Amino acid sequence: MAVKKVAGFTLIESIIAIVILGLAMITLTSFLYPQIAQSAKPYYEVRASALANSLMTEILSRNFDDLSDHDGGEFRCGEDDYLDTQGNIISCTPSAAFGPDNFEPPELFNDVDDYVGCWYTTNQSKANCRVDEAGNLNDIFGNNISNDYLGFRAEISVNYDYDTRLGVPAEGGGLPREIFKVVTVVITASQYGDFTFVAHRGNY
Repeated sequence: MAVKKVAGFTLIESIIAIVILGLAMITLTSFLYPQIAQSAKPYYEVRASALANSLMTEILSRNFDDLSDHDGGEFRCGEDDYLDTQGNIISCTPSAAFGPDNFEPPELFNDVDDYVGCWYTTNQSKANCRVDEAGNLNDIFGNNISNDYLGFRAEISVNYDYDTRLGVPAEGGGLPREIFKVVTVVITASQYGDFTFVAHRGNY
């Protein structure tokens, strides 16, 4: 009785096929993995923008300086007609003293430089702060919103802006008046990097 031969792959052919398939999978994976990882970046960019917009809106709604009049802005620090009892001009807060006044909580902040510091959401984001820690990330009412922005942190800095293009007038001695503060909010969105937002607050 004749034996019928069945055609098939030899062992060598099978090994070669497995090697080729493995190389193809490695190539495909190395190409797709970065795309998958980056696919979440637009989401984090939108979240960072939303957080920065919320913080910036809250900050800019506050007074220019703690030493200015908080009731309607009739008196403003650094102006010739805003004098102390000795007749000296009441200067604005020096930049070295920026930060919360007397360790007040966020819900009592009343001027833009009270927000200076690093606001974090997790212990890891707290550990990565590049400026002095300020506290947990809160909303305008003082409620903790860390769970809404896990892995995020906000680093807020405030400085006087003496750029002459802003029309900053000079004092009698030729020094520029402190009538503009530049507020910089840097949002770190987990592993997706930093997003920087800048705005100005005038003394009015």
